[in-house]
Amino acid sequence: MDSLENAVSLSDYIASIPVSSLPRILQITSGVYLQSSIYDISGSECCVSTGDLMKVVDKELQSVSLENLQTGIKKKLKINFKGTFQVSVDNCIHDTLDKLLQKIPCDYSSHTYWFTSASDFTVGEHVIQKLQPIQLLFTDRNTDCGECRIFEGSHSYNIKIPLSTRGQFYECEKEKLYTLEQILQEPSLSKCKFRCQEFGPGIFRLSPEYEIKTIMQMRKGFVKMPSSLEVDVVDITDHCGTLTFVQPLSLTDIFDHQQKFPVVAEILDAAEVQHLVKNDSYSTLQNGQKIIIYRKILSKKVLATGIKGKTSKYFYIYDSYQGKFRQRPREFVSIFELWAKALEGTKLKVVTTQDCESRDENFPSLCIGDHLQVLYHTKTVLTTSMGPQETDVLVCNKGTVDEDDDDDDKPEEIMLPIYMEGRFVEEVKDTKKYKLFNIIQKLTLPCEVKVVTKDTSLLNDPLALLPSIRLEEIMEESALFASLYDKPLECFELSIKNVNISVVLLEDTVSSPAGLTNSTKVEELTECFYYNLRKDLPSQQLPPPRPPKREVKAKEKIPCNKPVETRKTLPPKLKKSETFHSDNFTVHQNMSPGGSKRIKETCNIQKNMYSTTPKRNAASYEDTDSDDGYEKVDEQFWHLSVN
Repeated sequence: MDSLENAVSLSDYIASIPVSSLPRILQITSGVYLQSSIYDISGSECCVSTGDLMKVVDKELQSVSLENLQTGIKKKLKINFKGTFQVSVDNCIHDTLDKLLQKIPCDYSSHTYWFTSASDFTVGEHVIQKLQPIQLLFTDRNTDCGECRIFEGSHSYNIKIPLSTRGQFYECEKEKLYTLEQILQEPSLSKCKFRCQEFGPGIFRLSPEYEIKTIMQMRKGFVKMPSSLEVDVVDITDHCGTLTFVQPLSLTDIFDHQQKFPVVAEILDAAEVQHLVKNDSYSTLQNGQKIIIYRKILSKKVLATGIKGKTSKYFYIYDSYQGKFRQRPREFVSIFELWAKALEGTKLKVVTTQDCESRDENFPSLCIGDHLQVLYHTKTVLTTSMGPQETDVLVCNKGTVDEDDDDDDKPEEIMLPIYMEGRFVEEVKDTKKYKLFNIIQKLTLPCEVKVVTKDTSLLNDPLALLPSIRLEEIMEESALFASLYDKPLECFELSIKNVNISVVLLEDTVSSPAGLTNSTKVEELTECFYYNLRKDLPSQQLPPPRPPKREVKAKEKIPCNKPVETRKTLPPKLKKSETFHSDNFTVHQNMSPGGSKRIKETCNIQKNMYSTTPKRNAASYEDTDSDDGYEKVDEQFWHLSVN
């Protein structure tokens, strides 16, 4: 076992090892933390004492501190800091090579190290000139020599220099620049001192702090602790061939490597899974809970959205759901949406629920109640003032609402541009009830349905309360079929992708009862989890159509001889014996009740002087220059003067 002379601080050790070298087994050589004096993690106290063994399995950078060695001032750096650092060398002169190497802060075994001597020195029969650059390759402690390479002009040769060789040795300046990311990824630079132009003159030391994930020898489960704990450790990995630790497994590990089922497992680390679903499916998955894993499965379920008013709810619906559905008519708000369904090969019959006025004389308008049968999509060429333009159109049969029409009347075939707006509802004549499996076989997803027979095995069926449900996607993912140890017949699925828990396999033996089914029928998803799912699914939404270009004519300026309108102002308060004059009438203000009544009548006349123009589809008006829907009245009515 390594001697205690090789012990280093936990922070230095963690900073000096790459993640690729993990796991490593460490022994605490000094420093004691008892009970909760370190920290609490999820209410679990950690205790680290001298002599304890732990296996470091992972580390994650939390922060980086920059310390000015001349002033002692420390500051936190951003992990994505973009500045550069230059290794600061030791300018002190040492009389032997051994003393120089003892002062080297960097690990020169994996980091290029250059030194020279301010005076000539002799190695055997070789005289090495002063200021000659020398590269240190490695040191051999068995012979107490340093293997070096000396460059003389265009020639170079290797030579062994005894560590006891006398001279005036010092380190050569280094010009290479490093980013913060490079320094953290290169363990050989972890003990170096640096200069950084972004922070001015001075010599700095970088101190990264990690959160390390460990397994304690006498403790189940993972223990996370900061690397800044003031304990010294020694690496004993090479001397622990027979030492065993509890081996935590993820659900992915079990799915990929476990061959024999069923198995009993104990949950060591149950990550928060309530961000996935709102129901209690995973509420029992706590640390220390024993579960039975029966087999590996390919989970199939339907992703659905329930719509009620302005709110939406999101669900996974499993095959075990026993409720029955009925197709619900879909609504469309443009010809473009009908065209998109035609591209998918869907045969649609819809009814127009809003008048659709065509802005182009090449295409017909639609009225409320018009029946449309979508035939196919094509392109047509329009003749416009800008020249011929090609546009996408939808070819439909236009029928009637009245079923008593003569059978000899053939439907009219029309073309509708995909940029035309409108409102349509699908004609649905199928009133049958279907189970989930049957309805997704009959209809093309996404589709609109409604639950007409709820699942009686559920105390509260959340789908039965929704007026509309959109079945969107069939989701398939790898999962483990499991149950709680004390409730072996109530089974559920554990998604290896979304359920992040660690378990340890136990020696308990259990049997697998026949006829086990999934007890989970419906899961309500959180909004965040739903949109993360949608983000990973391929999008089939087409870009909206663009209407054809039209020539925009400048509006002609018509000279106007009307007097410039002035801003209307309110008349002043009426006083006794004041008279308002108008071209049509005169109003005298008296203090009598009759005078008050006449003023009210005048106000009513003023309020009604503007009258709205009837709607366009009722009547049309020509020879008018007005841009609004009101008739003009004599402006002089408002030019009132006070006698």
